[in-house]
Amino acid sequence: MLISERDFIKLRDVVYRRSGIFIDEKKYTTLSRKIEEYMTKNGYESFRTFFHDIRFNQNKSIFQDLINIVTVNETYFYREKYQFETLVNQVLPELHQIRAANQPIRILCSPSSTGEEPYSIALHLLDEGKLIEERDFEIIGLDIDSTVINKAKMGKFTKRSIQFIPSHLLSKYFTQEGMLYQIADFLTDVIDFRVVNVMDKMQMKKLGKFDVIFSRNMLIYFDDSSRREVAMTFYEMLNPGGYVFLGHAESMSRIVSIYESQKLGESIVYQKNR
Repeated sequence: MLISERDFIKLRDVVYRRSGIFIDEKKYTTLSRKIEEYMTKNGYESFRTFFHDIRFNQNKSIFQDLINIVTVNETYFYREKYQFETLVNQVLPELHQIRAANQPIRILCSPSSTGEEPYSIALHLLDEGKLIEERDFEIIGLDIDSTVINKAKMGKFTKRSIQFIPSHLLSKYFTQEGMLYQIADFLTDVIDFRVVNVMDKMQMKKLGKFDVIFSRNMLIYFDDSSRREVAMTFYEMLNPGGYVFLGHAESMSRIVSIYESQKLGESIVYQKNR
């Protein structure tokens, strides 16, 4: 055993300070095995040497690799479909009316994982059809995990991932290649995927202002302090009247009181004052 529980806690604390992600000690057995495999593969003979490189940034790619190991990225197309319907049928038509005609509506997905969420938004817009004829949209997908961002850019998905996509959209925008399904090239081109740490305020600020932020099932991995920090970062990044969508198990109202909570259709959404 290369990594003791004490070593694991030291790594956990570094990950938390830099990313805001809190790793429960209950994951020690599972994650320590994966970290040990990584250390062996990369020639580390002791935890001390590995930790030194992580802590002092001797090789920045090593910390990125560690993040890729400890983050969970399981998703699929049309997950919590009612939120996409609220977005396209209620939120975006409202924003379309109040935004200047020459101003694109900007949508941020953070985290984007392997791309199913931002691609689902694009597919809903294509299916609705009217909005994209009258308005430009920009969709940006962020994730701290470089591995999943690279997969998102490739646009190849398993049968499990695409199983809930309506058949008319699947046949129109996907091509089966063996066991995988390749999304249309124009969709991989139109969505901007980037590796970004949401706790890095400078990186986030450089992205500009948004009208909608989808951040589903990310805040549950943070502690209260990090949740508040991210919630305020999102607020600063929203245009007046902009919206935040969270996962069904998350509530912005329990984090900060600055957003206005609304029930639109089956969705609870959080709006910045106009």
